[in-house]
Amino acid sequence: MGLCIVVFALLQLGVQSEVFATLHFPAHASQQWQLWRWFTHAFLHFSVIHIAFNVLWWWQLGGDVEKKLGAGKLLSLFLFSAATSGLGQYWVEGANFGGLSGVVYALVGYLWMLGYYAPKLGLGLSKPIVGFMLVWLVLGFVQPFMAIANTAHLVGLLCGVAMGLLDANKFNKKAA
Repeated sequence: MGLCIVVFALLQLGVQSEVFATLHFPAHASQQWQLWRWFTHAFLHFSVIHIAFNVLWWWQLGGDVEKKLGAGKLLSLFLFSAATSGLGQYWVEGANFGGLSGVVYALVGYLWMLGYYAPKLGLGLSKPIVGFMLVWLVLGFVQPFMAIANTAHLVGLLCGVAMGLLDANKFNKKAA
């Protein structure tokens, strides 16, 4: 959260080009081995609404995961979903994107699956929250007015669902 806020502040202070050039997803073959780029695009936010939406969900959903499963699990969710959602978005539209929402959608998918398939863990999301996030996802694809990294959202959700199913299965095997 802190990194997102610091990067957002830098973007507002007139160094947009430099910050974006340093943190965006790898756009050229020469940047593919600059490994930070596979993750740091998640710290870029371009409006107050964008950062507010993402960091509040990160705080809430990520906080739930961290409290119950630890910082290591939250970090692995972040790294996997940032890289894969970024790759999906890059493949569809190029490297001109940023934001934590692919990771947020991964947390949604992860908690949704754990709540459904491993409720004894005490993690999950209410049906209205899942419904809201899924409707928001669909609206992103159908509205023509805003530039939204829809593929990052969808890939993030699918990553979270996959990780949630895997972890629910592991938990259920341990509990049996």
